[in-house]
Amino acid sequence: MRSLTVLIALGLLLAFIAWQARTGIFRRANPGEPANKYMRQMLEAQKLSEGDAAAIAQKWPEATVTPSGLRYVVRRPGAGSPPATGALVLAHYHGTFLDGVKFDSSRDSGVPFSFRVGAGEVIKGWDEAFAQMTKGEQRTLIVPWWLAYGVEGRPPRIPQRATLVFEVELVDIQ
Repeated sequence: MRSLTVLIALGLLLAFIAWQARTGIFRRANPGEPANKYMRQMLEAQKLSEGDAAAIAQKWPEATVTPSGLRYVVRRPGAGSPPATGALVLAHYHGTFLDGVKFDSSRDSGVPFSFRVGAGEVIKGWDEAFAQMTKGEQRTLIVPWWLAYGVEGRPPRIPQRATLVFEVELVDIQ
């Protein structure tokens, strides 16, 4: 009987420790903040800054929003069916920040960029968008930071949490 009481007491103690660690109720530094980095990431995840959200709403009010947060405007419809996962696609792109400053473009060299759709060779926003596009289609993609280069960005060209805008054209599917 005594060992059962000890086991129950230890179980309650462990449950209390787990509850306290999860909630952070006894933390004194920064009260009101999440107790651990995982909770902070969940609260910060997939939110545009107020400035980015306002700029997007002003410039592209007609944009379609996918469940992941990718926004796009079809500029010219294409023909045929979308590429299969793993298909090689050729695409032209012109990449800018929300303020219109260019950071990259395939049109400068005149050579389309090639990659395999759904293989993780490009940012998540591109994989999602090109999987739905058809040959000849042109879109404006507004890619939020969590579907682009994430929290860290890609210094020095792409800053942290950068929302990117791409004018893309699906040239060919192979």
